[in-house]
Amino acid sequence: MKTSVELQAPFNYLILWIILAVILIAGVIFAQVYLRKKLGDRLKREKQIKLKRISEGTLEGKKKKYLAELSYIETDLVNNRITIRQAYHKISHTIRMFVFEVTGIKVQHYTLTEIRRVNIPQLTNLVREYYEPEFARETRADVRASIFRTRALIEGWRK
Repeated sequence: MKTSVELQAPFNYLILWIILAVILIAGVIFAQVYLRKKLGDRLKREKQIKLKRISEGTLEGKKKKYLAELSYIETDLVNNRITIRQAYHKISHTIRMFVFEVTGIKVQHYTLTEIRRVNIPQLTNLVREYYEPEFARETRADVRASIFRTRALIEGWRK
């Protein structure tokens, strides 16, 4: 029986496409290895934190501003205009903004772990103290003591 279908030789098509595909795959693999090695070293290195330099007069002005904010928070708390949780949230925001304004480090966006890396132990301790009362539904934390410690940190801050 005769058929009208003729079979072609196995390598009758262009081998060029296979060669181009192999070169492309090898190029992608090489680029990945090279970039991972190059960028991996950059990502592993700790970023150097650059502290902003401010004058003594500017520092004193910032201290007054944030000490006044703490007084407002304490007044609102005493007059029951805010809850303990809200007070801790405001205290945390106040100390973070103070540190940002005097150092230039954007700690207002940092987690506790990131703040720990900044290497300001007093700030780390305060933020750790604020975490539980700031996020808990109910707390028995001593807000006045926290305000006192925050005030002490701001008053004692040096350039």
